[in-house]
Amino acid sequence: MDLPAAILDIIFPPKCAFCGALLGDAEKEVCARCAKALPYRGPGETVRSVDGFDCAVTFYYAGPVVDGVHALKFQNKPGRAAVFGRLLAQTAAEELGGRFDAVTFVPVSARRNFSRGYDQARLLAEAAGRVWGVKAEKILRKARNNRPQSTVKSPEERRRNVEAAYLVPRPELAAGRRFLLVDDVVTTGSTLAACARTLMDAGAASVVCAALAGGRPPEEDGT
Repeated sequence: MDLPAAILDIIFPPKCAFCGALLGDAEKEVCARCAKALPYRGPGETVRSVDGFDCAVTFYYAGPVVDGVHALKFQNKPGRAAVFGRLLAQTAAEELGGRFDAVTFVPVSARRNFSRGYDQARLLAEAAGRVWGVKAEKILRKARNNRPQSTVKSPEERRRNVEAAYLVPRPELAAGRRFLLVDDVVTTGSTLAACARTLMDAGAASVVCAALAGGRPPEEDGT
């Protein structure tokens, strides 16, 4: 480790991206406890269909992943997106490699971006793009301030909640391109599907999706 990095580690000691615990010398970005407990989706479970669009999902939304996502979205911890984006990128490359050449993201509203200070999906997309040497692009814009999807329970209500909620201000940026569309968590998939359809309506050649987490582990949902 060089001297500047060593000084930074003293002033800002590295912490686990999921639980925030201080990391030991042998730990890189995730503490041993979280690394052991991370609920990776198993073989055959990492790709799900979101209204006909393939979506690669790294984790179930459980355990330390819930803590990590909450810290990113609600506790002003944007730095965690760097680790999460790289994990998302690995899954997307393994499952969707060769199917996209541009990266974009599900945008938050201007109001939420202002109050939070950042757009977490954009940070994830930018971190994933750096893995591939591709710049994440803002193609979509939130057209209206709908209710947060986390407050809407039924799948049908979630679909209605995001109808006409997104637009592509400059369709020429979407025309003929193959996109990877990034979000943090996929539940019913209504938000990703609405954004993917909006990209296709703007002339995109194809859209595949990626999310850090989604769904409950089989042992939790009774399946």
